[in-house]
Order: sequence, then C-alpha cells, then structure tokens
Amino acid sequence: MSLWQRIVYISKATFANADRGPVIEPQIGRILMQSRRNNPTRGLVGALYYGDGHFFQVLEGEAAAIDALLDTLRKDPRHDDLTVLSRVRIEQPSFSGWSMKYVAAADEVRRLLASFGHRRFDPYDFDDMQVASMVALLQHRPPAPDLHAEAPSRRDRDDAARLARRALAVGAAALLLSLLAIVLAWRR
Repeated sequence: MSLWQRIVYISKATFANADRGPVIEPQIGRILMQSRRNNPTRGLVGALYYGDGHFFQVLEGEAAAIDALLDTLRKDPRHDDLTVLSRVRIEQPSFSGWSMKYVAAADEVRRLLASFGHRRFDPYDFDDMQVASMVALLQHRPPAPDLHAEAPSRRDRDDAARLARRALAVGAAALLLSLLAIVLAWRR
C-alpha cells in the first residue's frame, strides 16, 4: 500500500493582485522560495497556480507531512478560505523533482476555463472533473521560468534527487509486496 497522498487545495489571496506581466507577483515569489526551501525536508512535492486572486495547489507526500503543512497554511495571513478539494492515495508522486513547481500557464488555463464555461479563474466553482483537468494541466505543463530567482541550488537539486530515489524505493517496495501477495495467493 502506498504511503503517498495527493491533496488539492484552493484559497483566496489576502494581498492586492498587481498585474506585472511576465514577472511573478512578489508575494508568490516569496511563497515559492519558502516552499522550495521547506518542502524537501518535509518530503513534499507539488505545484502551484495563482490567478485572479486565487491559489490552486497540489501537494504530494506522506499524510502526516501534508497534515502538518495544512495546519501551517491555515494560519498563513497571505490567504484565507483554504478549502481542500480532494485527497487521494497515489502510488507515486507526479511532481517528483519539484519541491514546488510554479505554472504560469495563463493562456492554457483561460482556454480550459472557457471549455468549462467560466470567464475568471475561481476554483471554488470547479466540479471534480474540472479539478482533475486543472491537476492534469499542472502535471504536464512546463514550469514557468522564475524571472526573479536564481537557478536551483545544488542543495535543491540534491534534495530533489533524494526525494526521487525515495519515491522509486517506495514504488519498488509496493511492487514487491504485490508480487508476494500474488505468489502467496497462487500457492493456496
């Protein structure tokens, strides 16, 4: 059985949204830097989209680490109305190598919203299919360049590699347990 879980949560920004073109909103930049620094030590990976004053975030990791981070996020004054849209077990992380991937795919998100009949990015109106579509977009879209940040540090790359190796080990252990269960069932 997998120890990994994926949650999708949304929230509303409490700061004013300034249209900065291709430059990342300063508050978002701070959130990304903090996430990229802290998530590897927590064993978490994920992705973030921010648009029209709303956060849409996917986090993957062990349940205890996710719960601890949710407790912290609920106290964060940069956003409110935090709502968990989904929480599922997963076999392996889909954002391994990303302590926090930032996707600024505004055009693609706008097309996706139009297909849903929405004019603005308001994930509080999303149904389960729309949430899944948004997660898929985050999984497959290349990350936005960090126009305000330096390249990932060696420590970040090492942490990402360590997390990826851990995910592979967990996946291999799950596969071995499945094979063992099949062999034992076959012997009966």
